[in-house]
Amino acid sequence: MSEDETRIPDEGKDWFLQLLVDAVNGTTSEVGLTIQVSGLLVSGTLVSGEKYFEGFAEALAAAQADDKESAEKHRAAFAKYGEQYKRSEGNGSEEKKALPLYIHLKDARFYTPGTKPIPGNKGVWWRGRISEVSGFILGVLDIAEG
Repeated sequence: MSEDETRIPDEGKDWFLQLLVDAVNGTTSEVGLTIQVSGLLVSGTLVSGEKYFEGFAEALAAAQADDKESAEKHRAAFAKYGEQYKRSEGNGSEEKKALPLYIHLKDARFYTPGTKPIPGNKGVWWRGRISEVSGFILGVLDIAEG
């Protein structure tokens, strides 16, 4: 990691998870991830904040399919929040900045012991605070049929 890429870890948060999220932000990279949050397992694909807001905006617009003008207005409004996650081309003088505070997953499902994953039909867009994550593993949980 070059000095320009150095980020300042935030106490009380998993610096390693913050670095993983930071590595994905501003890119098209995706990583299967399962995290433990408040006694639940949340399993999905780690994506950049930009991709999260684009996907969230598309899902919101799709839910308003009967009103195309309103749908487009809401899609554009929410998608713009992802712009803060774009990597600048930079001129080599980028200042050190804090690591990310939020994690973004696509196709997320929630697991508790002895129950089927929620939602059962498809995954959802999920955003959560890194400070609330108590552990994580690489990979997505497989949905057992039966």
